[in-house]
Amino acid sequence: MYPRWKRGVLWNRMPTRCRLLYNKERKIAMVKSVLSAKHIYKSFGSNNVLEDISIEFYSGKVHALLGVNGAGKSTLVKILQGIYKYDAGSLAMEGQEVRFAGPFEAMDRGISMVFQELNLFGEMTVTENVMGNRMLKHRGLIDWKGCHHKVKELLDSLSVAIDPRVKVKTLSLAQQQLIEIAKCVYTNPKVLFLDEPSSSLSKAEETILYDLVRNLKQKGIAIVLITHKMEEVFQLCDTLSILRDGKCVAEGRVDDFKLEVITAHMLGKAVEIFKRTKITNGDPEQILFEVQNLNYKNKLHDVSLQLSRGEILAVSGLVGSGKSDLARTIFGVNRGFTGDILLEGERLRIASPYEASAKGIGYVPISRKDEGILGNFTAQKNITISMLDKVGFLINRKKEHDITLHMMEDFNVQPKNTEQNITSFSGGNQQKIVLSRWIAAKKKLILLDEPTRGVDVGAKQEIYDNLKRLAAQGVGIIIFSSETDELLSSSDRILIMREGRIVKELITARTSSEEILHYSIAAAD
Repeated sequence: MYPRWKRGVLWNRMPTRCRLLYNKERKIAMVKSVLSAKHIYKSFGSNNVLEDISIEFYSGKVHALLGVNGAGKSTLVKILQGIYKYDAGSLAMEGQEVRFAGPFEAMDRGISMVFQELNLFGEMTVTENVMGNRMLKHRGLIDWKGCHHKVKELLDSLSVAIDPRVKVKTLSLAQQQLIEIAKCVYTNPKVLFLDEPSSSLSKAEETILYDLVRNLKQKGIAIVLITHKMEEVFQLCDTLSILRDGKCVAEGRVDDFKLEVITAHMLGKAVEIFKRTKITNGDPEQILFEVQNLNYKNKLHDVSLQLSRGEILAVSGLVGSGKSDLARTIFGVNRGFTGDILLEGERLRIASPYEASAKGIGYVPISRKDEGILGNFTAQKNITISMLDKVGFLINRKKEHDITLHMMEDFNVQPKNTEQNITSFSGGNQQKIVLSRWIAAKKKLILLDEPTRGVDVGAKQEIYDNLKRLAAQGVGIIIFSSETDELLSSSDRILIMREGRIVKELITARTSSEEILHYSIAAAD
């Protein structure tokens, strides 16, 4: 081996063409297969979930795993994590065949995942959540100063301005998402799965996340992005695979695909969604619902609004604008507010979600896992829990089953198994079930907080079609969302919130995404 100084001299004397060829070969050698699956099959009973799936992830590359809810993405990822056993096929890490005994073995081998639904302990500090059982110790005792310093260094490297000593429950949902990502990065993974990582982030926080992904990519980590946001695919990803009905129907370089082609592969047909049309025939003379001078702690300030019967009203704003707190206050989750809430002219005294539901108000929360689904119950129980008066005090099982099956067919929930535990459905199908609960109960007013979070493009259209059908029947709909393109195609009016106040009202047919963003970040004119 030549000494370093002599190697430098030889390099400088090397012809330019040879240097370029060397660098090209060196770069190719650095990009290696980290995790691969070959001819994977998986079924649950008679239901074939995955058929002949082959996929490969490379170091320093971002791979998009795409498909509508129920396409098989979740099952494939759980196999790659060692959670599910596959029926046939093989897995390999860095060229060596493996068969994980469970998720802990997969984690030890360098496979980590950031779930869409957070897995944090609210009563514990950021440091405790990030480090877990890897806390630094000195003479048998936890070195808190050293632990906080280590996590602070990690957060600073990720451009996350959060004090590691605070409890996670005090953080916003967006901040908790960033801590979830930091927790996985702390383990130095070889493969990092990101499941809808930006679904609860503001645009500014999305930028931090994207920079983080690019940073991890430069460090040689193989990143698998599971997302329904196509702009993320084109901004971040090098390659993609599209699943449909348990099969891989397309794969390749992202640069070789157009948005329309990706959508067509996902759905099995071309689709035109979110087309701007007249939304509802809500009568402004028939006021269904009113909020007057609503205040809640330091989060809502003098909020007033009106909703007509059969109208779809949107409330938009950045993360932390107060829109989620407004929804939670109306439904009785947030207590101790001042101001008035009126439904059909009656002044309501709402002290709990139960009272709100009894008065005819339904609520689809932003956190499906923590507040939306009843995790230990079947799809049938999740749908009918809010309408026991309609199936009878002594429950009529056949009527309960028929109502559930009807709602599952209306929303195209897959699979249509009324007795299946809700936790085994994909995230998008869980969201459809939660929304079905309130539609089946025939509420007068339905509040929806980020209703299409983590939902595929086809399911989004089904959800909004059902909301428009409800509005046509006279139901009042309020959508709290930051998805401006969807609001522009699915609402009559848009209220902009900022710092706990409504700062602007816009007529949907006469506004744009740019105007909505302008009022979201700047005071109203």
